[in-house]
Amino acid sequence: MKKFLKIIVLIKLISLFLLLSTIACYSIAASLRETKIADSIAPASGRYIKAGDLQIFVQEMGDPKNPAVLMIHGMGSWSELWRETMVALSQNGYYAVAVDLPPFGFSQRPDPSQLKTMNQANRLIDLLQNLGIKKVHLVGHSFGGGATLHTALMIPDRILSLNLVDVAVSIEKPIESQESESTLLNSFFEAKWFRNRILEATITNPHLTKKLFSLFVYDSNCITQDKVEIIQSPMRIEGTTNYLGDWLGIFISKSDNQLSKDFVSNKNKLLMPVHFIWGEEDTVTPLSRAEFLQKEFQGSSLDIMNSVGHIPQLEAPDAFHQILISLLKESQ
Repeated sequence: MKKFLKIIVLIKLISLFLLLSTIACYSIAASLRETKIADSIAPASGRYIKAGDLQIFVQEMGDPKNPAVLMIHGMGSWSELWRETMVALSQNGYYAVAVDLPPFGFSQRPDPSQLKTMNQANRLIDLLQNLGIKKVHLVGHSFGGGATLHTALMIPDRILSLNLVDVAVSIEKPIESQESESTLLNSFFEAKWFRNRILEATITNPHLTKKLFSLFVYDSNCITQDKVEIIQSPMRIEGTTNYLGDWLGIFISKSDNQLSKDFVSNKNKLLMPVHFIWGEEDTVTPLSRAEFLQKEFQGSSLDIMNSVGHIPQLEAPDAFHQILISLLKESQ
């Protein structure tokens, strides 16, 4: 019996050693990977534009004299994943601008507390001003939908059309409440050393990029190796894991009710054409959410894409572009 117990203890010690070794390997890999300054590795196809308090990285395509389309990406993404859309738009007579919305991509990173939708909208408005764009079509996807909608609420007279793609936004009337009490989740994000080790092994682990993004789409074949490398590119920026951990802690634990408050107060100002494009198989923001939002935006349209999940522009780019360009032309 004693021999058996010794074997059990030995197995547990070996398992613990292997676990700690694995965590140490991911941590070392992250420290070797996250060493670059953003502007030193940002692609030459884009440029930095002053936008409020930050230098924002943008990529453009097409004649600036043409009708402008500003594209705002979703969580974990950046402007390069709009590449095919920029090409399609420019070929159809539009000036396409894709922005890196902090905390993602190559844009300058502010204090994580300054990433609420109103902060982001103020930056987007200043970006438009500094690009010389007076009127614009907005295209917002997923997490970027909040900043997109808030921008439209703040400068409705400058928005030619509002195009929301599988957006993750809350517009319900906010319930006034105290900040959430400390929970196990809050404690996790506050314990930086432990938190960062977990994030290094998961969210910022390049070996899991394809698997994580595949959770958002209907057919994972669209997440090609080229797309994986694009997604991973900004992960080389110094301090990425720690910064994302700080931001996630705030994003998850502290409510941002300003968008819903402003929507309730100002939705009557959204007189521009409003269009929703949605993947029928979206499990992140289900189709029922799109149907709810459409009812809240009187006169809006909803295009449903069959056999498509949460990222239509990657899953079915040709069909997505056909829908988007048709909507933009109707809105001119």
